[in-house]
Amino acid sequence: MITGDLQFGMPWEAFRLSVIIPAMGKKLIKEQGIDDGVPLKAYVNRGRWVIKCECGGAEYAFEARIFMCRSCWNSRYRHQYRRFTFPRSRKRIENLLIIRPLENRNWFNDEPISHLEAENIEHKAELLEVY
Repeated sequence: MITGDLQFGMPWEAFRLSVIIPAMGKKLIKEQGIDDGVPLKAYVNRGRWVIKCECGGAEYAFEARIFMCRSCWNSRYRHQYRRFTFPRSRKRIENLLIIRPLENRNWFNDEPISHLEAENIEHKAELLEVY
């Protein structure tokens, strides 16, 4: 599972400075602050915490809980960064997923944890050895 503030081998601030801002500059978009609307919700796709934008784009979720879609540049939100949340039960979700093969490390933010637990029991023979 990707956890901590390292995605692509760097923390959010380094990613923002070296990737987001230069890419926005090429599109002639300047940083516009942070939207104070309803936060998005993180989910897990193949062992990665991800944020999905309304435009269909998706980005890795950083611990800073700030999101910029590199498909639409949050255009519906005047190019402002958006906030997102991790679920309160994040560690439990990660513990249930980490023992699965990578292609089955998925959780959607409307999925109850009991569903993950039941799947792990149902597919016990496919689970990875835990060290």
